[in-house]
This record gives sequence, structure tokens and C-alpha cells, in this order.
Amino acid sequence: MEREKEKRSVVTLLLGFMKRVSGDHVGAYATQAAYFLILSFIPCILFLTTLVRYTPLTYNVVRDAIVAFVPENIQSFVLGIVVDVYKRSTTIMPLSALVALWSAGKGMQSVINGLNTIYHVKETRNWFMTRIYAVFYTMCLVIALIICLLLLVLGNRIQETVSVYIPFLGRIIGRVIGARTGLVFAVLFFVFLLLYKVLPNRPATFKSQIPGALIIAIAWSIFSYGFSFYFEIFPGFSNMYGSLTTIIMVMIWLYVCMNLLMYGAEINAYFEKDFRHAHRSVIGRISQEKERIQASRNIELENKIAVSEEKEDDSTKNHT
Repeated sequence: MEREKEKRSVVTLLLGFMKRVSGDHVGAYATQAAYFLILSFIPCILFLTTLVRYTPLTYNVVRDAIVAFVPENIQSFVLGIVVDVYKRSTTIMPLSALVALWSAGKGMQSVINGLNTIYHVKETRNWFMTRIYAVFYTMCLVIALIICLLLLVLGNRIQETVSVYIPFLGRIIGRVIGARTGLVFAVLFFVFLLLYKVLPNRPATFKSQIPGALIIAIAWSIFSYGFSFYFEIFPGFSNMYGSLTTIIMVMIWLYVCMNLLMYGAEINAYFEKDFRHAHRSVIGRISQEKERIQASRNIELENKIAVSEEKEDDSTKNHT
């Protein structure tokens, strides 16, 4: 009977979750976000390239980063854009970079609209300020990407410098730099956690957004590797779309990734009460256990005091 109740409760939770996903139109918002992110891709690359000119990064470093972070079947498409942008990078002025950044913010604005719907909150912030926020967060993501690229360039030098003064820390840094897969997962987890925390028009703690960010970071990594693996084994997809294969693959990959992003928010929103209840129950059990341990210690202390007092009474009686 208990197992049947547990199965029913799990099925009820899953059905309720899928009903919420359907009611929030997650697929529609994921499509909208993917569409505007594709349109924002070139402006974002233009802005990124403008900033990269003022860093020690070279085309080879950017290429290696793309190979590390982007699925293999999409790499040729992205690398082609980067090559073209690098050839024209000298003609890009700061004003053009700002215009490109403003255009790239439209993709982030679509993500904000989707997250607000998922968390059932209305956008009460000023439209212009919301767009500024979208541009700001886009710029933060671009700067974070540049920092990651700088670590790829200067990682060995940083490791050597730290190893001279703190050898143990230098070895740790070397392992972190060498663990490319773990680094990609950590970046994805941090980005999702930040997006779920700051983008919706609602107060939230980082702790409450961890479950969705963690689950979707794992799902995103698995899907990206599986996506590349699938098209390596089954080449029939390219026979169907011909010269449009690459752009279709980019659209499918980004659409699924945007769905995963929205599903992570749905997980946090739907199970938020359950997470809070579980957290409170765990905290309550811990506090009860602490109280029990403290009470047992007090009893032991009282017993020791009583025993010592009895010994003192016996010793005084013996002296008398």
C-alpha cells in the first residue's frame, strides 16, 4: 500500500509538472528566445570581437575555445563567422559595438519574458530599464566569456607563477585548467544559477535556484555531447537539408537548449514549496538532534555533579 501511494504521488507530481509546463507555454517562449538569440548571434560576435582586440587573445585561442564549448557539428558554422569578423574587426568602431550589443540584448529580453511567465510574475519594471538590464547581463556574459578565454591563454603562466609561491595551490589550478569537461559544466551551472536569480521580476535566493540549475547543467552537457555523437553516426540529416544542414542544426541545438533553460526554471518554480518543506524538515531534524544531544549532555553533567556531591558527602561522613 505504501509503495502504491508513493507511485501515485510521483505520478501526480509529474502530471502536475507537465500541466504547468503546458499552461506556461514553455515551448513558445523557448522558440521565441531561440529565434531572437539566433538573430542576436552576429551582433554579439561583433561586440565580443571588438573587446577581444584589446586583450592578448588571438584567433587561434578563440578557435580552441569554440572547439571546447561548441558542439562539433556546429563548429564550422561558428568558426566561419569568427573568421569573417576577424578580417573586418579593424573597421568596427565602438559605436557600432554598442549598437550590436543593444541588438544582442533582444535575445536576453526574450529569456526574461519567458522566465517571468514561468514564475507567474508580471513585469513591473520600466521597459527601457528592462532592456538596459538585458544589455547589461548580455555584456556580463560576454565579459565572462573573455575571462574564460584569458584563462585559457594565461592559464599556464598563472599556474607557474602561483607554483613558485604556493606549490600546492599551483597543482590545484593546473588540474582545474586541465579538466575541460568539468570547467564547462561549472560555467553552465553558474550561468544558469545567475540567470534564474537575477532575470525574473521576483526576489529569490541562490540556494532556491540550485536544483534547476544543477539538473539543467547536466542535461545541457549530455545533450550537447549526444547531439554531436548522433550526427556523426547518422549522416542522413545532411542528405535531407543539403547546404542548409548547418544552420538547421544550430536552430535545433539552440531550440532544445532554450527549452532546457525554461524547464530548469519550471523545476525551481513547481517544486519550490517542496524544496522549502524538505529544507525546513531537514533543518528541523537537525535542530531536534542537536537538542537531544544537548539534553543528554546536560543529563550526563547533572549525573556527574550528583555523583561528585555524593562522594563529597561520604567523605565528610567518614571524617566525622
